[in-house]
Amino acid sequence: MSITVAGLVISGILSRLITPAEFGIIAMVTLATGFLNVIKDFGFGAALVQKKTVTDDEFSTVFWFNLIIGVFLTMIVFLASPYIGDFFKEKRVEQVTKVLSSTFIINAIGIIWSNKLVKVLAFKQIFYRSFLSLLFGGAVSIGLAFKGFGVWAIVSQIYATLIGNTILNYFQIKWLPTFTLKKIYIRDLIRFGLPLLADQAINYWARNIDNLLVGRVLGKDVLGYYNRGYNLMLLPVRQLTNTLTKVLFPSFSLIQDDTEKIASIYLKISGVVAFIAFPLMMSLSMLAEPLILIIYGENWRPVIPIFKVLSILGMFQALAALSGNIYLALGRPKLMFQIGLFSRTVIILGLVFGLYNSGLMGMIYGYCIASAIIFLPELFFIGKLLDLNLKTIIFNFIPYLLIASICYISISAVFLNIDLPLVLDFIIPFTCFFLMYLTINFLIKSKAFSAILSLVKERKFAQG
Repeated sequence: MSITVAGLVISGILSRLITPAEFGIIAMVTLATGFLNVIKDFGFGAALVQKKTVTDDEFSTVFWFNLIIGVFLTMIVFLASPYIGDFFKEKRVEQVTKVLSSTFIINAIGIIWSNKLVKVLAFKQIFYRSFLSLLFGGAVSIGLAFKGFGVWAIVSQIYATLIGNTILNYFQIKWLPTFTLKKIYIRDLIRFGLPLLADQAINYWARNIDNLLVGRVLGKDVLGYYNRGYNLMLLPVRQLTNTLTKVLFPSFSLIQDDTEKIASIYLKISGVVAFIAFPLMMSLSMLAEPLILIIYGENWRPVIPIFKVLSILGMFQALAALSGNIYLALGRPKLMFQIGLFSRTVIILGLVFGLYNSGLMGMIYGYCIASAIIFLPELFFIGKLLDLNLKTIIFNFIPYLLIASICYISISAVFLNIDLPLVLDFIIPFTCFFLMYLTINFLIKSKAFSAILSLVKERKFAQG
């Protein structure tokens, strides 16, 4: 939660100092180079986490392999920067791309230290290092933004955050590789990593084809608005799902032979995710206008309708994000790739059809409709893997959707014609929404509410 709040504060300050067009330029560069970030370690990092035991030689082999790939990718991005600039018809994209090309080398150096922390379930250390790196990067970028550096302030934030996190991870792990590069380890990891890599590659373009289309067709200003709205929607979703992913993937891997236990944990966790994500994203959608104006300011008003619709999409993305952990923990990355191929194709068709028929908002609605179409088939296959029927999975989270919907309709109706100061216009309806939501869950004794309440009581008892 601290990372989310700090990220919002930093983002809000920068949005008042840097123009939407400059954020659009960063979005264009990130889009062009982001695919290479997906393939930077060939899925070897996830493979190392999934394996029950990993030798020091395996870690060393992957370290040197990653470094070679990192240098290679840096060269590719640097040489391709003029073509990237031409594609988006923006000269500054070429300049920024060249400067950011070296991030691949820094990423390659630090990825094993990060994987080692995940492997030993050192999540508290990961949190503190991520938080400190975020603050460091934010301080550097805000300082430069105040001095009028514009887009280069955001570039400095990327480097400062990445370098800070890498250094802190090293001092926690204090591990250096030996000069080992063995083919046998690479071959074993490729069997697991390549299907995962293929799925991640398809998933990347499916998730970013919207940015590509907006940047190419509608320009950097519109892309800046869309990118801000989408990233704001993802902030709470990622905070929730990334925290659970870091815990679930290694934990599931340790019990990968016990399908019944994994199924039980999955139902419990997905219920908790729905319990939190549904009311959170619905309330944010309801209060999109005051939220955007508080965080980004009046100049970012075009983000409001974008964020309002995307927040509803975020509810289901939070649930869908858990699926990948099941495939990986059970050693089924190939099946994940096959299902992902179908899902991403549907999403891309929805995006393209919506954009070319109704512009930006048409694309967003197309994205939502396509995501709704693929949601149930994805749950069906998860059920197959865990010996759960689709009805059991759906009824595990449907109560929270219904309760959140009741709260949305009720609170919207109450505050529809009430004028409040901007900050109170967000805080009061938001508070009322959650008080009503928690009260209903308390009265019906919902499973997720009871589980969270029991966990809180256990912690208080343990501390006492």
